[in-house]
Amino acid sequence: MTKQALLWGCAWMITWTSYHLALSPVLAERLESDSYVIQFGNFNVTAGEKESASYKVTDTVGQTGAGPYGQYGVSSYFVGGGFQYIYQIDQFAFSISKLAIDLGELTAGAHNTDALTLSITTGGAGGYAIYTYETKPLTHENGSNTIADTTCDSGTCSESSAGLWTNTSIGGFGFNATGSSDVSSDFLTTDHFRQFADSSAAESMQAIMSSNDIVENETATITYKAGLNSASQAAGRYDTATVFVAVPGY
Repeated sequence: MTKQALLWGCAWMITWTSYHLALSPVLAERLESDSYVIQFGNFNVTAGEKESASYKVTDTVGQTGAGPYGQYGVSSYFVGGGFQYIYQIDQFAFSISKLAIDLGELTAGAHNTDALTLSITTGGAGGYAIYTYETKPLTHENGSNTIADTTCDSGTCSESSAGLWTNTSIGGFGFNATGSSDVSSDFLTTDHFRQFADSSAAESMQAIMSSNDIVENETATITYKAGLNSASQAAGRYDTATVFVAVPGY
């Protein structure tokens, strides 16, 4: 099986601030190069980075003429003057440890598994969410046989709710997510599985990890599991594609 990841990122601009301190009246500075001109620099109360063991803050206090000027990606320029809440703390990054999952030959009375690791770092104060879905049901290499998404041991798990799945006589296809406090709370143990939402059946992708906070190298293990429901199902290799979508919050 192949994996695809859609990454959404953000670009930020730097706030420019100049200082002039003298016993004589304060005069505005003119800063320029071959590519820019900044006029009317101003005197601020304070600016910079403050931090301790538990926080890190950047600020610009006393900014005159604060505000966004121009429109990023549309205008020929953009200046974010004094708006430290859009200060870039870190790069938004999302990675998947491998792009191929190998469940081997599927047979009746057995569950086959394989796993990958998701890793995310956010720079926005609004946190993030990671969603996932499958592009089609798990399909035999002959193209005609499929394996339905698991309903777990109790027959109640779904795209949005995990259930216990340990009975090898119950087949299907599903996944588990563990290893991070940001993982959805319905994954109670490593034996609790969900169905993948099926985009070919117009099912909506579902969130599996989320946080309202900034995170750095937050990781989770995604374990895939599949099995046949009976000996009458075609044994062999099956495939589909799953997609993970990482969305920053603001």
